[in-house]
Amino acid sequence: MTPFTDIGAAIEEAAWLSHVYQAPYCVYQRTADVMEVTPEDPSRNPMYTTGMPGVITTDYRSAA
Repeated sequence: MTPFTDIGAAIEEAAWLSHVYQAPYCVYQRTADVMEVTPEDPSRNPMYTTGMPGVITTDYRSAA
C-alpha cells in the first residue's frame, strides 16, 4: 500500500491495479491529506472504487 497525496494519482493507481489483477480496488482516505489504494474492503467507505476493471465510480456511503 502506497500513500498518496494527489487524488488523480490515487485514482489512476486504482484503475491500473484493477486492470492488472482483475479485481475491484478502492481509494480510501487515511488522514485529512493522505489516501491509500487497496483492494475493496466492505467494512470501509471508499472515496472512489473500480467496480469493473478500468471503470472508476464515486461510491460515497454515509455512515449516518
